[in-house]
Amino acid sequence: MNFLIETLKNASLHIHAVWLAIAYIAVILAMAVDFVAGLRKAKEAGQVTTSRALKMTTEKATKYFLPMLCLSCIDVLTSVVLPAPFFTMLMGAFNIFCEWKSVLESTHDKQELREAANTFNVIVKNKDDIAAIVTQAMEMMAKKNAIERDEAELAQSLASGSILSNQEIESKRPVINFSETDEP
Repeated sequence: MNFLIETLKNASLHIHAVWLAIAYIAVILAMAVDFVAGLRKAKEAGQVTTSRALKMTTEKATKYFLPMLCLSCIDVLTSVVLPAPFFTMLMGAFNIFCEWKSVLESTHDKQELREAANTFNVIVKNKDDIAAIVTQAMEMMAKKNAIERDEAELAQSLASGSILSNQEIESKRPVINFSETDEP
């Protein structure tokens, strides 16, 4: 009887080992397909392939395989209860899906993302200039609103029949000084 139990346990571990190997090999193949597709797309776009870009593949492998390794340990612990390493297989399927999406992304989309990041960097570097422009625009809007408000008051007073003297009109008119710094 003990021989039968030991044989079943060993068979279960062998099945787990086969499924684990399949999961890891499938992720490695998906990464290889993405790597080749990335190199091809970069060549078509005329981009230089740098060692930094190539090293990103190893960083990606680390991000994929460390969680898979942890889940494999959990699968080995649960091999008594579960018939297959479901946790590792699910993580492997997710990683393969991510690689598939990466292969389907067009180079144009990635180029747009790079340009957006560059634009954002320029904005961050020139934030003081942008703040000055926004402040100046807000001041001009406030002056414009004051003029419109005064003109509305003047129109209302004229409509009501009260006539203002020239001195009263001049006192209500805002004074706008354009210094040399305000000019573009």
